[in-house]
Amino acid sequence: MKKISNIINYFLLFSFPVLLLTVNIKMDTIDANMNTKVLATNLVSKVREKEDIEKENLILEQELEASNPRQFIEEIKPEEMIEESLPVVKKEDKKEDKKVESMIPKTDILSTYQGTMSFYSANCVGCSGITSTGVDISDGRIYYQDKTYGSIRIVAAGTEIKKWSIIRIKNSSLGANILAIVLDRGGSIGFGKKFLIDMLTNGTENKGGIEKNITIEVIREGK
Repeated sequence: MKKISNIINYFLLFSFPVLLLTVNIKMDTIDANMNTKVLATNLVSKVREKEDIEKENLILEQELEASNPRQFIEEIKPEEMIEESLPVVKKEDKKEDKKVESMIPKTDILSTYQGTMSFYSANCVGCSGITSTGVDISDGRIYYQDKTYGSIRIVAAGTEIKKWSIIRIKNSSLGANILAIVLDRGGSIGFGKKFLIDMLTNGTENKGGIEKNITIEVIREGK
């Protein structure tokens, strides 16, 4: 019995430390598992928090884009920008038109007459090919180059309108408003006569014809 008791005591003496070591290992394993679960939980929480922040930032950016007109302008396509620039070009064209209009001399209507207009040529009966002002029209010219009004038609008028005067002819089949210069005279031309004025022609337009109800506006008397 004494031997058996000694064996049991030896067994307990050696097995107790092993039992304690085993219990400690199990406790450490439990603690490690608990720490791992806590870390995993914290990691998942942080990921979800980051996702929530990103969603809030995306919503905020969309709201800013909807309320910010500059952002809208930046997204306009290049071809749309070109179309929007067209009105600017038109405005510049209008400015150029105003410059051209400003180059035309301003004129006052000095007197106005109505009557019939006839046509004559440089080789008509009794014509010498030289106007009464000394301008040679024998080469077929029907225009005169004036320093102020440029290239204008040549006409004959009565003595009531001074030579070298500039007139505007309205309601003619040749155009709504024709500028002409009085460089010639004629026996049947003038106030109270058959024709009010006689327009020089080269034979290709209304030669020998007449035009009634013509309005004449004198805008410059003489030179």
